[in-house]
Amino acid sequence: MNTEKVYILDDRGILYINGPDSKKFLQNLISNDIEKVNESKSCFASLLSPQGKFLFDFIVIKHKDGYLLDCEKKIIDQLYKKLDIYKLKSKVEILNLSNEFVVAAFNHEKFISIEGAKDELGFTTKYNEDHILLDPRNKKLGG
Repeated sequence: MNTEKVYILDDRGILYINGPDSKKFLQNLISNDIEKVNESKSCFASLLSPQGKFLFDFIVIKHKDGYLLDCEKKIIDQLYKKLDIYKLKSKVEILNLSNEFVVAAFNHEKFISIEGAKDELGFTTKYNEDHILLDPRNKKLGG
């Protein structure tokens, strides 16, 4: 196995939820506890309909004063529209950053070899200014 390979995931996109109400906004919408997400911990979550039906899933990553949502690129416009509907008077900004960021994957061994990395689901750190994380669903994803 080549531990040096990095794979660009062209089918992934990024939304950025930013603003003073971003934490409260997401806490009231997503299926996971946003309180668990910080600079060193990301989580997997989904957005459900008011009836509890599955709509979208994504990885939530703390970024500056907001949160990045890593999701399938083919649903990013639908997710954006749904979040925008729920925004109402919340002080949040929703940005599609898919043209500015790429999502990449590499294997578990390479992640663990990075200085400061921990072998914990969802562990997040920065390499230069880029977020890198161990997938919160399964440690072996990406390899």
